[in-house]
Amino acid sequence: MAETATIYRIYGNPGVKSSLAGKVGRFCTQDAEPGLNNPCKIPPTGTYNSFRVTDCLGITGDFNQVREIYIHGDGNFADDWGLDSANGGGLFIGHKGTGDNGLPIDVTLHGSNQYAVATGTIGTNGHSIEDPTNGHPYYRGESTPTLDFDDCTADSPHLIDSGPYTDDFYSKAWVFCLKTVPTSVYGAKSPKAAIVTYNIF
Repeated sequence: MAETATIYRIYGNPGVKSSLAGKVGRFCTQDAEPGLNNPCKIPPTGTYNSFRVTDCLGITGDFNQVREIYIHGDGNFADDWGLDSANGGGLFIGHKGTGDNGLPIDVTLHGSNQYAVATGTIGTNGHSIEDPTNGHPYYRGESTPTLDFDDCTADSPHLIDSGPYTDDFYSKAWVFCLKTVPTSVYGAKSPKAAIVTYNIF
């Protein structure tokens, strides 16, 4: 039997993993599975943020080793969703200056648990990854705490977790935040894929 890979979204305190299998992982302004509640809004001025979302990869089944877990997109999130990247809108992902960009979430597997609950004003505006006061503690102090996810393409994927893993595991996590500006387009968006790849032996 081959390995089974599942993406999980992590919510709340202490961080409950919820499978995204068969679901659309939405951005919103609450720290819980939103359905159609609390959608991202367009600010009258400045920038609004979604609540941060924290996702990880879980793999079970038969394998010898999994390593080098990356994530990428098609480079067109901002355009396809009308976010207006020229004026600061877009989809952003947590970034570290060296090593894995992924967030340790398991003391046994990763040496520490750096998960942080997403915060903000429910229904209006979340705290960004890079906010110096309320941003994500694992990323906000970096010189470049985020990357535009549209720069993370198949030719330049974002390294989440070097591994290796030899038994069932949850990977280090990635953290997304969606930003809107006054010229972003409001309304439902077409589903898009964030693609996770890994090497397995």
